[in-house]
Amino acid sequence: MTSENIIMPIIKKCDIKDNFYTVLSVELGNTTIKAIIITTNLKTNKNYLINKKILLTRDIQDAQDNDDIFGKTIWNKPLTYNAIVDTITSIIYECLDEVDMRIDDLDFVVRSTGIIALDTLSKHTGLIIKALSDGCINAGITPNMMKAPFKLDNIPRHLHKYSFFNMVKFDGSVVSVNSDENSGLTSNQMESELITAGIKLASKNSIIDFRNPIITIDMGTTLAGCVVDNNKPYADVKCNLVGLAGGISDIILRGCNIIDEKNSTIDLKNNENITQYNIDELHHNTKKLHKHIKICEVPENVDEFGRVAIDKRQYNNTDVKLVGCSIKNEDKLIQTFKDITQDYTIDMKNLQIDDMNAYLIKKIVDQIDALNLLSDNMNIGITGRAGITGNKIKFIDEYLKDFSGDIIFTSDGLALGALMMARCMNSMGSPINPIGGSTGGMCIMQQRIKLQKK
Repeated sequence: MTSENIIMPIIKKCDIKDNFYTVLSVELGNTTIKAIIITTNLKTNKNYLINKKILLTRDIQDAQDNDDIFGKTIWNKPLTYNAIVDTITSIIYECLDEVDMRIDDLDFVVRSTGIIALDTLSKHTGLIIKALSDGCINAGITPNMMKAPFKLDNIPRHLHKYSFFNMVKFDGSVVSVNSDENSGLTSNQMESELITAGIKLASKNSIIDFRNPIITIDMGTTLAGCVVDNNKPYADVKCNLVGLAGGISDIILRGCNIIDEKNSTIDLKNNENITQYNIDELHHNTKKLHKHIKICEVPENVDEFGRVAIDKRQYNNTDVKLVGCSIKNEDKLIQTFKDITQDYTIDMKNLQIDDMNAYLIKKIVDQIDALNLLSDNMNIGITGRAGITGNKIKFIDEYLKDFSGDIIFTSDGLALGALMMARCMNSMGSPINPIGGSTGGMCIMQQRIKLQKK
C-alpha cells in the first residue's frame, strides 16, 4: 500500500499563463463558507492554489424581521436568502482583492453546498443554490461563467485549443463517472460527486494513479463520498456515503464543555507533534467510543440517517447502496469520552479524537467490503477536516495497513471537484495524461465519441 498526503502548491497571479484554467469555487457548508481560487495547468494537469478565504457559517447574519428562513444547517443556524447573498458577495470580493485579481481573471465559477438539514432535500437545496448564484452575480460574475458553454465560442478564447467541445459534448458525466440517474437520493449527493472528481484531479499532483475503480470519503462535518466501479466508458456509482463525520467530534467536545455550542473542532489547535502516547490504550478507548457510533448499510424506509436527508421512495427502487454513520446515543457517547479523558491534556483529547475518526474510516471500508463492493485494484481517496488533520493520517494508515490499494489524502476536495466539473462542462480533457478512465488505462475519449454518436 502506498499512502500520500497531497499538498497543493501555491502560485501567484503573475505566473499564470494561457495554458492555465482558473476557477473560483464558492462553497456554503455547515461549518465553513469558502471562496477558493484554483488553477490547473492543462498541459500537465498540475493544480495550484491561488487564494483561499474562509468564513464561519455560524457568523452569517441572523434573520431580520422580514426575512424568510428557508433552511438551517445541521447545527440549527437559520439561513435566509439575503444573508447568504450578502456573505457570498463579500467573500468573493475579499478573496479576489487579497491577490489583486479581477472577475476577468477567472475562467469559470462553480457553486456548491454541504448544507443538508433534514428538510432541505428538494426545495430548500434549490433555494440555497439560487442564493449562491445571486451572491456571485452581485459580485460581478456573469451567468455565462457559471453554466455549460453549449458552443465553443462561449469558452474563453485562450482555452479553445485545449477544449474538445466540437468532438465530445458535456453529457452530465464527470471524470468518467455516469451522471447519476438517482440524483436526489440523498441530500449530500452533489457533494459526493464533486469530491470524487476533486480527489481524482488532486492525484495528478502525486505518484498515485487514482482512477476507476475507487472509494472516496469526505470527512467534513457530514460524511460524503461514494464507491465507483470500473465500467467503461462511464463507471457507475455503486454506493453513496451519508451521515455524520466531523460533526461527531463537535458533538462530543460540546457535550464535554471543551468548546461552546457554536464552535467545532476547527477552533482547537491540533498538535501533530505528540511523540509519547500509548497506542494500545488509544485503540482500546476508541473501541469504547465506537460502541455508541453506528456505521452500517442504511436501513430502508428511513427519511434521514446521521442528520442527512434520504428519499426513501427512491432508495427502495435503486440498486445503489447507502452506507451511513450516526450516533446511537449522544449522552452515552459524551459520557464515555468524559470518563476516558478526564486526566488527559487537550493534546491527548485531540489525539483520541483523531484515533476515533481514523477507526470510523476503517469501519466504513469494512462495511463496503461486507457489501461485496471492494475490488483488488481499488484505491481510496480521503478529504475533509476529520480525515486529514492532526494525526489522523498516521492512524488511518495503521488501521488500513492490510488494504491492498493505495490511499490519497487531500485538502479542498470539493473545490478541486468544482474545478474538474468546470473542465468537464467545457470538454477540457487531457488525452495524453487522462484523469478519467481506469487505473493504468488509456484515455476514454474515443469511446465517449462513439457513445455520443449513437
